[in-house]
Amino acid sequence: MLWSNLLDVTRSALFVLAHWCGGSFGTAILVGSAAVRLAMLPLTLRSARRRLRQERTLAALGPQLARIKKRYANQPALVMAETQKLHAAHGISPLDPRALGAALLQMPPAMALYSAIRGVAKPGAFLWIRDVARPDRWLAVIAALVAAAIAWASAVSPEGKSAAQAIPILVTGALTLAIAWHFSAGVALYSIANSVITGIERQIAIRTTRDEPPNFRE
Repeated sequence: MLWSNLLDVTRSALFVLAHWCGGSFGTAILVGSAAVRLAMLPLTLRSARRRLRQERTLAALGPQLARIKKRYANQPALVMAETQKLHAAHGISPLDPRALGAALLQMPPAMALYSAIRGVAKPGAFLWIRDVARPDRWLAVIAALVAAAIAWASAVSPEGKSAAQAIPILVTGALTLAIAWHFSAGVALYSIANSVITGIERQIAIRTTRDEPPNFRE
């Protein structure tokens, strides 16, 4: 019942937005997706700040971690134990429940949007896309590039933009491409809007935590 109500609200909101956007269902998806993501910003920004603080602390602990690896080079178990001890001493947790909750919070809107688009008989065209309810390969590529570019621009510092940093960025782009490639163009539009707002969120987090020490605890 709750899910059905959410779908009805999402579908109705898209129709209203499409009317305001001159009948463009694709524009309505972009505007609606950005609005929903912005509405969640007060909750997700807190998680973004925590994640940023942890990244900075890990970067500051780099020399100590290197010494641990060198000292116990032939004892992997001790390397892991000492690393965990060092992380715990500085408030670093491998799994942050609040960060996971913030990530899960973004899933229902995306699922509701996808289901709502599928339930629309003729959502119409958008730019070169004839039907936003069907997958569009070019838009999927654009969504993947935007996601990867936002992830790259969101690196903590220029020093962090290295080959090692490129691995998660490439994974982000590849996952986005895989999802957008098989789902509707509307989902790719949602991904683009979500990536842009996530990039803005990251920049806000960077600016508001710039002067904090790396081992800051919340």
